Amino acid sequence: MNIIDSKFYGVIDKLSNLFILNLFWLLSCIPIITIAPATSAMYSVVRQWKVNEDNSVVRNYFHYFKENFKQSISIGAIVAVLLSILFFNFFYLNQDATFMKIVMTVPLLLVSFLFLATFFYIFPLISHYRLPIKAALRNSLLLSMMNIHITILILAMFGLCSVILFYIPFTGIILFSTAALLHYSLCHKVFARMDETKILS
Repeated sequence: MNIIDSKFYGVIDKLSNLFILNLFWLLSCIPIITIAPATSAMYSVVRQWKVNEDNSVVRNYFHYFKENFKQSISIGAIVAVLLSILFFNFFYLNQDATFMKIVMTVPLLLVSFLFLATFFYIFPLISHYRLPIKAALRNSLLLSMMNIHITILILAMFGLCSVILFYIPFTGIILFSTAALLHYSLCHKVFARMDETKILS
């Protein structure tokens, strides 16, 4: 096998793994309540690819889905509650025609950004470290603020993925797992620096 065939096989193998992982994630999200465990499992599989060069998908996915189920379900519930509160506040402000709408919009946007920034790190974080929920949430917020340039880059990446998915829907067969791989790769750089300074606790 020459080098061209080897590289071609490597690309096909990577795309196949991304497609399979994407398919498992989509199927696991169908009950809706399992979106968080499915997402946690997807990031854990991506971490195995990145850290341990373990290209297995099926075995690792279901292992981590089961292992992280309770913690990720709890985190998913917290995220859902906070998201509902933010949605209610935006809905309420949208009905308000007084000066208070302007006054309250700025702090609400700030809180929404902090929520989004924390959310960007929570699943990569719990796939990389074994942390209690409270510590995971605290460190996700801490890392998002300490690495604001990475956080903004992640925001831009997900924004671009949303645009691609909106205009080219069929990319959804591989886009979610690809985004997770790129996302975790960015977070992994942050984790490597944090491991050196031992900031996480």
